Amino acid sequence: MNPASLYTYFGSLDDLFTALITESFQSLAGVVRQAFDDSAGADPADRLLACARAYRAWAVANPRQFNLIWTDQLPGYAAPPEGPTVTAEQEVYRPFLLAVGEAEGHGDRLAEFATLPTDDQHRLLGLFGTLHGLVSLEINSHLAPSMVDGEALLVDRMTHALRHVHPPRGGSYVDAAGE
Repeated sequence: MNPASLYTYFGSLDDLFTALITESFQSLAGVVRQAFDDSAGADPADRLLACARAYRAWAVANPRQFNLIWTDQLPGYAAPPEGPTVTAEQEVYRPFLLAVGEAEGHGDRLAEFATLPTDDQHRLLGLFGTLHGLVSLEINSHLAPSMVDGEALLVDRMTHALRHVHPPRGGSYVDAAGE
């Protein structure tokens, strides 16, 4: 394909970038949502861990797409405010928010992140920061693969972080994690 023919499909280079980023977010969101759906009926913490594992697995399988959507690799590109990339990104978070809401007995109250009180936003961002940070380190080769099992580390740290996000119902995460 001739590079100029791209403009037959996209009005500008920014439109092409928007489409690539949106498709990548949608792919990741679909995998995370499938893990959430497949874990229906499980303990909410287990549902959250299923989502985290799916997030990691997608990133390991698609490191370039992961870095495309989560880093500023495109100098001069700015996603359209309230555009398709924003909507697609929010769909990545939704299963996580639903799982935490279930764990707290709030149902889908947490699903609309922007409307949450600041304290709720901060604790949820801390949880996502743990997930995202560990996955980013792993896929960008900042963990020693021969010494660190990325999935085991992720599950351990997410289980630990969950203790600080909300209190467990009917037991402890220490018991659930087998520590």
